[in-house]
Amino acid sequence: MKLPHYTFYTLFILFVGLVAAQPAWANDTDPEDEIPEYNEEEVKKRLEYLSQDLVEVKYVTAVKGYIKGYVLRNRKHSEIVLGRSIQYFPIFEHYLEKHQLPEALKYLPIVESALDPKAMSWVGAGGLWQFMPATGKERGLDINKYVDERYDPIKSTEAAMVHLRRQYDRFDDWALALAAYNSGSGRVSRAIKRARSKNFWRLMRYLPRETRNYVPAFIAATYLVDYFESHNLKPEYPELDLQITETIRVYDNHSFYRIAQVTDLPLDIIEALNPSYKKGYIPSSREGHYLTLPIRVMEAFKAYVAASRPDSKQFMPVFSGPVYFTRPSNQAKPSYIKSTYVVIEGETLRSIASDLKVSVHQIKAWNKLKSSELIPGQELIVFTPEKFKRLIDREETMSILAPIAVSSLKELDGYGFRSYIPKGDQLGHFFYFPIPEKMRPDELAAYLRQEDAEAFKQLNGLEKNKKLKQGTWVKVNR
Repeated sequence: MKLPHYTFYTLFILFVGLVAAQPAWANDTDPEDEIPEYNEEEVKKRLEYLSQDLVEVKYVTAVKGYIKGYVLRNRKHSEIVLGRSIQYFPIFEHYLEKHQLPEALKYLPIVESALDPKAMSWVGAGGLWQFMPATGKERGLDINKYVDERYDPIKSTEAAMVHLRRQYDRFDDWALALAAYNSGSGRVSRAIKRARSKNFWRLMRYLPRETRNYVPAFIAATYLVDYFESHNLKPEYPELDLQITETIRVYDNHSFYRIAQVTDLPLDIIEALNPSYKKGYIPSSREGHYLTLPIRVMEAFKAYVAASRPDSKQFMPVFSGPVYFTRPSNQAKPSYIKSTYVVIEGETLRSIASDLKVSVHQIKAWNKLKSSELIPGQELIVFTPEKFKRLIDREETMSILAPIAVSSLKELDGYGFRSYIPKGDQLGHFFYFPIPEKMRPDELAAYLRQEDAEAFKQLNGLEKNKKLKQGTWVKVNR
């Protein structure tokens, strides 16, 4: 039977009444989880002390709306953004200082991408700084079927510095430079002519709606970072493997799968730290590409690269055995040592961070510091990684290769026999081959057209010339 409309209304009123009648203890919440009331007068006062003086601050409707969005409506999203700042603010600050630009510009990518390096807009802008493909290429970023450097946190940041400098040099005003960054210098120039003013707040009505709201959004993003604690927001910081990292330049091709083998890292960590590579591998380059990894495993990767180069054969004994095609175990959690650092007189957060090879943001986050001021004898919690050491591969028989999951492989064409490579590894040094019938290693080397049978046997750890079972996997130099 269909109930009349007034019945639904009555039921709704009853439901509200039942909720209101619950005892007080039923609604007890942890004070730390409570959402403070939005006090407009307090917010206005805080806006007078923002850590930016690039743009004139006005508490207009758009600014109010963005701030409320951060501290009331989208609190979970705000906590994620605040957590990401520990990864990306150190990069921004480094290149802002290098290019002699105001440090407060580090808040701009919060507006552009919510500090998500994989962000893409509906019009095709991508990365932390939301470059369109044409603009990215103009600023020297490579964009091809293998790499899109708009998503590289370091290279896109350097390109953004050049772009921002150019806009400021043109308008000599940061509010106008930010507007031009969003919608192009041509639109801003036309708005200046129509308004007969270079004051952003006077000419904003002549700009596209998104650009009118751009400076208010920048003000609100600054407010979020400066005053999130006043609104009981708790940054959702990423795991330490994403915080304590190192970036190097590599010139040869490296698949993410091989990097995972060498470092015992999960593939998702490698992908998260290197979002600019489209195919799961880094192509070779004369100029070099950036690779970012947790600092605790970087030495293992460097040793692997050194051992792989012909001019580094002195390191080969470390990797004398074959590198077996198996997924990283990842059974043990990354090992980080939590310790207490006692501040001595004359030390600063920056000097301590430099000595420990971490960032100021990390030390402040780990210790919930509201300021950068330290006093002698103050204790700081710090995390230092235990370096991952790659074990020497064991000399084992070919039975080790039997468990390879075909689902993790991609069939390779052009070799005259059925062979495979890891998915996403287009340029790897090896392919993998399941033996179609019983064969001795010498016969197999001839079948696979291997000129050096002894090298083939050594690569696969085959000491004796015994027949291998059908279906056994072998590794072959490409």
